[in-house]
Amino acid sequence: MKLIIQIPCYNEEDNIAKVLKGIPKKIKNINEIKIIVLDDGSSDKTMEIAQQYNVEIIKFSYNTGLSNVFKTGILKALEENADILVNIDGDNQYCANDMEKLIQPIIEKTCDIVIGARPIDKIKTFSFTKKFLQKFGSWIVKIIAGIDVKDAASGYRAFSKKALLNINVFNPFTYTIETIIQAKNKNLIIKNIDINVNEQKNRKSKLFKNNFDYILKQTKTLIRFFIIYRPVKFFVLLATIFLFSGIFLAIRYLYFYFLLDGKGHIQSLILCAILTILSFILYMIAILGDLFTINRKLLEDIQYELRLKKYKK
Repeated sequence: MKLIIQIPCYNEEDNIAKVLKGIPKKIKNINEIKIIVLDDGSSDKTMEIAQQYNVEIIKFSYNTGLSNVFKTGILKALEENADILVNIDGDNQYCANDMEKLIQPIIEKTCDIVIGARPIDKIKTFSFTKKFLQKFGSWIVKIIAGIDVKDAASGYRAFSKKALLNINVFNPFTYTIETIIQAKNKNLIIKNIDINVNEQKNRKSKLFKNNFDYILKQTKTLIRFFIIYRPVKFFVLLATIFLFSGIFLAIRYLYFYFLLDGKGHIQSLILCAILTILSFILYMIAILGDLFTINRKLLEDIQYELRLKKYKK
């Protein structure tokens, strides 16, 4: 079996060597290991340091974002005819020694994607707020995707060839949540494996400015994917809220009209009409969303077949 290890990094001159040194040279049941460093437009010495090791480097001319780098790694792994792809970040947060147990479920063909679950509560550099957000985010993903993922934001993951052929990445912020939701919708099996983390100094994230920025970006991501993958539920829920609000206002208007003075409160009637019309429009959008979902699935099936033929060796 061929294993490709991709390391996305951006300005990681202090950590990239530690990551590369920690990667196992041999792994049970793996015949070939290839390491690819994806340098996302670093302005420091990340690339120069990586060149000192026996790795392939893909250098981006400018910072394109984590999602684009990850997508490039997927296509590269398919071109290299990899049986398994492992993604490990270049910040030396994850213990590379856990790689063998991370890929074991894929080797045994018991799942398609393995997510390394960090011991969130034990990470000293994580603030209480960050720990809460990590757990809350995983819980939200569980609600939307209907799958129990311990650490939805973890970047330490292993993918089977089947998963690589099926996955698409559209979100410009991060791929972590998107791949989980896609996997569920494509009946790919996800497994959680507990991993260790390396001690690190507390440093600012390169993906978001602060916790509020993180919440905003993740909320936008979750709403977007809820609309894409659950359009009927999303728009029917909104439509129903508007409809019952309109009914409540209609009852309120009739109450005042027949039981009290019978005058005024025309604003309730106008707002009732507006909300009812909006609910009708949203119900129509839900139907269209369902049709788009069917069309998306057909296109994804076509893409899978095209990838299968293109990368079949």
